[in-house]
Amino acid sequence: MAGLAVSGGGIAGIAAALGAARAGHDITLLGGSTTPNLKGGVQIAPNGWAALESLGLGDAARACSTRLHTITVRALDSGATLIRLPLHDPYASFGRAALAGLVEEALGGTGRVTRIAEDVAHIHQDDGHVTLITAAGTSHKCDGLIAADGGKGPGRRHVTANGSAGVSAEKVAMRALLPLADMPAHFALAESNLWLGRGVHVVHYPIGEMVNLVVTLPAARTGDGWQARLFGASSPLAALVDGQIDWARTALPVAATAGCWRRGHVVLAGDAAHSMPPHLAQGAGQGLQDAACLGRHLGHEDDIEAAFTLYARERAAAVSRIVQKADISGRIMGLSGPAAHLRDMVLNAGGPRLMQNWLAEVWSADPSLA
Repeated sequence: MAGLAVSGGGIAGIAAALGAARAGHDITLLGGSTTPNLKGGVQIAPNGWAALESLGLGDAARACSTRLHTITVRALDSGATLIRLPLHDPYASFGRAALAGLVEEALGGTGRVTRIAEDVAHIHQDDGHVTLITAAGTSHKCDGLIAADGGKGPGRRHVTANGSAGVSAEKVAMRALLPLADMPAHFALAESNLWLGRGVHVVHYPIGEMVNLVVTLPAARTGDGWQARLFGASSPLAALVDGQIDWARTALPVAATAGCWRRGHVVLAGDAAHSMPPHLAQGAGQGLQDAACLGRHLGHEDDIEAAFTLYARERAAAVSRIVQKADISGRIMGLSGPAAHLRDMVLNAGGPRLMQNWLAEVWSADPSLA
């Protein structure tokens, strides 16, 4: 095996492979493609768009995304608007499969990628090379490995002492993707909507002719009839009580960054480096930023270890604060009772400027938020 290897077939892995290939490296991509199985949607903020542009994907991304013009925060009980934040710079929604598909297409067009549909099971380093043993028992040698195989993958276990990333035992996300034609008209507005109240938060936004729905709530409250208990007949979200909606229950990752991002010629990317709850809509965007940053350093440095070191130093510092903010945001969104009432008063009084200031560091690619 010549050149670099990338482990992981998710969005972060294939984007990292694209960044490295565009920097002039031959790539062996290990792991089965997850693109056909990806469901639901993601939001990409200005910093994620800067990464897409850096990877040469801007035009293709605009063609398969839905531009969102506003973030609107509302009270779940009353429907009152707490904040409306206009979005002047690129902010859009994608189907996960569509986003992965455009990265896959660009990756195939580089002519530099060999795919091996086997997952890495063991990693060994010796004499400046990396040897990978797959679950099928085959062995492959490379000059360096970008491990984007998730928070529980062998890449993270090889690089860092703090082991696998965990998931929350307290909260879960209930997700659904529905035709807009079956929903009330306000679900079709080109905006990202956040509803707060009763210890839960609800996010919805359109993706083409569909609407993506995510309800985050305590795991103990997801028994039979949870929708009716949250969204009564008078609720602005009463349409979500429909028993025909097929909700998928997913565990929320615990907010954490790897204690170390690089070990020799192995470096982490995506969820292997940073597990991020979805409360700031930054999971996919940060993986894309990892890929763009890797591509930039691999293009400027002849020595792979030096490029990996510069990348790890830059991204570890940038991501740490964002992961922390995502965790804090989730705690604020999940308030109930008098604390939630006080939160809503503060949000309403602070208005767009309050949210703008909170997101400034997260959306550093947007100069209007700096």
